[in-house]
Amino acid sequence: MTDPVPQIVRDAAGLEALAVRLAREPRVALDTEANSFHAYFERVCLLQLGFGDEQILVDPLAVDVRPLGPLFADPARLMVVHGGDYDVRILRRDFDFQLGRVFDTMLAAQILALPELGLAALLRNRLGVAIEKGEQRSDWGRRPLRPEQLQYAAADVRYLLRLEEDLSRELAAKNRAAAAEASFEKLRRLVAREKRFDESGYLKLRQARQLGERERELLRLLWIGREALARQLDRPPFKIIGEQAMVEVARRLPTSIEELRRIPGVGEIAVRGLGEQLIQAARAPA
Repeated sequence: MTDPVPQIVRDAAGLEALAVRLAREPRVALDTEANSFHAYFERVCLLQLGFGDEQILVDPLAVDVRPLGPLFADPARLMVVHGGDYDVRILRRDFDFQLGRVFDTMLAAQILALPELGLAALLRNRLGVAIEKGEQRSDWGRRPLRPEQLQYAAADVRYLLRLEEDLSRELAAKNRAAAAEASFEKLRRLVAREKRFDESGYLKLRQARQLGERERELLRLLWIGREALARQLDRPPFKIIGEQAMVEVARRLPTSIEELRRIPGVGEIAVRGLGEQLIQAARAPA
């Protein structure tokens, strides 16, 4: 049976009503969806909240979610996440949110030395429930969101509170609760990492060091050019051209656009944005 499409908050009135309800909740499941697979300048595109038997989604592209910040920061409220490193960092970066008290089900599973740490595996093994992960790399920045995306997003918080209860019991039984709390406190204090471009990162690509000097120089130009084009188009660098295709372009030293187009993995975005620069560099005297 298909799960119902969850409620989604898109305006200030809906957010205010949600805040009133959250204020009464001692435990709230939290997850986020971002568009890092589809944009250079990634951003939080959806907040998922679970409490009681409900899952409510909040669209931060439609409504200012910062009024929820004090509720998230209140140490009287336990915020339950799974693999929350990324969530904590991007919530702080985008909205200056800080969680007052947190329980991370993945960290708890690590401390208990469980054999599988993924959310789907933990829910299957611990609670006997199954969730789908097919929308994981959806473009969460596009609107409207599809019903399948909304159902997927809600599923990520639907069972988190039950999972937290289950893992908390085992942590206490094995005298590992204090160790878990120490890990949760470190997680809570994480800050966003500044995005930095490594201009010499091309040397870390597979087979890059096997290239000759001229080929490596073309690879360097391509590496830097890809980054600039990705920023300009607001697309992830790997969607401009993949790393192995970059190495192959450098290896072949194409001297025409037609040659460049024939190289596997080179698409029109790279051809239009970087082609002439690469061809001129390849034609330059050695």
